[in-house]
Amino acid sequence: MSTTTRPPTSQHLKFFAHANPSNPLAQARAAVRRADYDCWRQAQPDLDADIDTVALSLVNAWGLKEAYIKSGLRALNRLDSLPKLKQLQETHYLLDMAGLIAIDGPMQALAGPDVDTLALIDDLLVDYFTADQPHQVFPTVDKIRRRMRDICRSLDDTIAYRDTRPKDSYAFSSNGTKAWIELGVDEDTGIKLDAFIRKTASTHGISITDAMKKLLSGEITPPATVILHTYRATDVEGAPTFIENHGWRSAPMPHTRIRDLFDDVEPAQGYVCPEVMRKIVEGRDGTCRVGGCNKPAYHSQMDHRHNYSEGGATHPSNLGSLCQGHHNMKTDGRLHYLIDPYTGDIVWLFDDGTWTITQPEGPLAPKMQRWAQTVGQHITNRRTFVREQAQKLKEEIDEYNAKQKAKAKEKERKEAEAKGDDLPDDIPF
Repeated sequence: MSTTTRPPTSQHLKFFAHANPSNPLAQARAAVRRADYDCWRQAQPDLDADIDTVALSLVNAWGLKEAYIKSGLRALNRLDSLPKLKQLQETHYLLDMAGLIAIDGPMQALAGPDVDTLALIDDLLVDYFTADQPHQVFPTVDKIRRRMRDICRSLDDTIAYRDTRPKDSYAFSSNGTKAWIELGVDEDTGIKLDAFIRKTASTHGISITDAMKKLLSGEITPPATVILHTYRATDVEGAPTFIENHGWRSAPMPHTRIRDLFDDVEPAQGYVCPEVMRKIVEGRDGTCRVGGCNKPAYHSQMDHRHNYSEGGATHPSNLGSLCQGHHNMKTDGRLHYLIDPYTGDIVWLFDDGTWTITQPEGPLAPKMQRWAQTVGQHITNRRTFVREQAQKLKEEIDEYNAKQKAKAKEKERKEAEAKGDDLPDDIPF
């Protein structure tokens, strides 16, 4: 008796939604990415070719900007130094040229990354671009670029990607009916001012705009301090630090208080999410959980997946970070989702019967915990290697100096014997 096995359906495969094997539109777009990638590879020049001449010829052939073409050619060259990612790309063609450029751009700030560092980056990117679930949402170009900057900053804290030097400005305008006041400051100062305004509004139970007006007019005294939240593994030596609105960096952040966010929290008694619980959810999600939305989680709202009025708990297992717009869509019934209470994965359900999965990308998300551990191990191993090399060099120098001293002393003895002089006494100290 013979039996046949049915091939797995798309529901059982792990793939990104933009490469869905059952979606004709997704497959059509995947074919475009492959054709475009093959076209770029066909045009890739030798390393000793004149880049300006090559770029100008491609400007004429493709009608693209010269700067974009040069960026694309550099991205291909970078991909050649990441063999695992290159193999993944040439198997599934997940990345378009904008995505490849987003990988290469931040890496240019790394001063000649060594073989070990390139291998680590290669592994991290392959993990990032490998789907864990079916219908998983592929990261946007902005998220790819942010992830690369986080990786590079965590490996080298001497580089920066934003000019944070003060460039303050003030502007006032009106149209006879309404007036606008605009204050332009560096991002760090803006973050602190925003925190003061929001804390004032929360303390006095007023709106953000009212808090702003009362603070400027002197009707309300600003709070004495605000809190900057950071996340860092305490059980991983050399672990990078995540700073809200700044991303990852290798250097730790000075702090006055530490809280363990891995202890399970009890459900809150009311609708409002307590501060510690909110930071757990924000630290898990990273951004608004709707695919393609880059709104930071700490600027989003805590949404009860199972409505609180219907018995849903105020607990991380039932909470998701949604920006104002997407929260409104969920409230209106235009967005529906399910949340995995353990991993934080969210399944989005659409009216046409399709669905996608988004994974959390905050510092407390399972994937980012593994990422931080891997980076921490690399940093620790690199420091250990450098320290061992320095110690070995010191020993070799000491040994060399001792031999030179012994040779000089032996030479002095032989010269004294040849002259018949008394041998010099050893200095007794």
